[in-house]
Amino acid sequence: MDLPKEIQELNDLLRPRWVSGLWNVDHAERPSDPKTRVKPHLWKWHDIYDSLLQARDKISVARGSVERRVIRLVNPGMAETEMTSHTILLSFQLIQPGEVAPAHRHTMAAFRFILQGHGAYTNVDGQKMMMQDGDLILTPQGCWHEHAHEGDENMVWIDGLDVPFVQALHQISFDPYKGRLPVNESIDAATFYGMTRPIGSTIPQAPPLLHYRWQDTYQALQRLARASGNPFDGVALEFVNPATGGSTLPTMSCQVQMLRTNEKTKAHRHTSTSIYHAFRGSGTTLINGQSFHWQKGDTFIVPLWSWHEHANASSTDEAILFSMHDEPILKAFGLYREEAQAGKES
Repeated sequence: MDLPKEIQELNDLLRPRWVSGLWNVDHAERPSDPKTRVKPHLWKWHDIYDSLLQARDKISVARGSVERRVIRLVNPGMAETEMTSHTILLSFQLIQPGEVAPAHRHTMAAFRFILQGHGAYTNVDGQKMMMQDGDLILTPQGCWHEHAHEGDENMVWIDGLDVPFVQALHQISFDPYKGRLPVNESIDAATFYGMTRPIGSTIPQAPPLLHYRWQDTYQALQRLARASGNPFDGVALEFVNPATGGSTLPTMSCQVQMLRTNEKTKAHRHTSTSIYHAFRGSGTTLINGQSFHWQKGDTFIVPLWSWHEHANASSTDEAILFSMHDEPILKAFGLYREEAQAGKES
């Protein structure tokens, strides 16, 4: 910024005092609409899965070497940080039969969305949860957790964490666990019986809901598909915390949506960032006028305040998208807003 001589002299005086004048703020840094460095992008499943297989052959999951075999999705606008967005890091993890990803805990909250394989489980604070395709498993902030595989085929899932947000708050911390994480059979039993508990149970309170099973999720989608749909997202459900009625995690909302045959949604935009994974089917998402054609296994990101709409071109097959959003952060600070294509805010 080309400043008059007297202002330059004033700035030179203030600089060593570690103070600065507001006149140095460029008007371009005060946009009328939210801006972000995050760019729309599509990651193809072939590239992701091949990367996992390459890592499988070269990375050994063992204490003292590498604890997790994970491939992170790097947004082209966030190359220097290797993050997927400014608030969420999305990764894919592969674990082989017989492997144990050692237990640890950290200040970042995480979720797992299971994509393929059988026989592996996640243990969160003693709660053992067997993984099935389409299941959503939570690891809230500060919980001890490990992954182990007792099956006979590769297990692959999505890891979503609020790493960049927690990092921006300078709150990153990490603790390794010594040895194997024990399984608390009483918690496991209570979870197995769902919303009931064995008579005589000494559990002081119901354990948190950490495991959302695909069979329940898909049945709910089918029921909603027969009744109605959202004009912007099709048949859409949000995973909720039953204890609070709020979002899945304090910093991340997980959602799943079905696009029925030939369904096309209306365009809208919102101040939250959204990352989508094509769990079933194929389709096209238009982001700020650019078409992204996705198939099963592909992942794409819609940056904040970007116009977007989805379409399922198939006349025979449904399409299902799993997605994660930083909406809870924005709502907590009163920064969330949404706008339809016509210009009417909702």
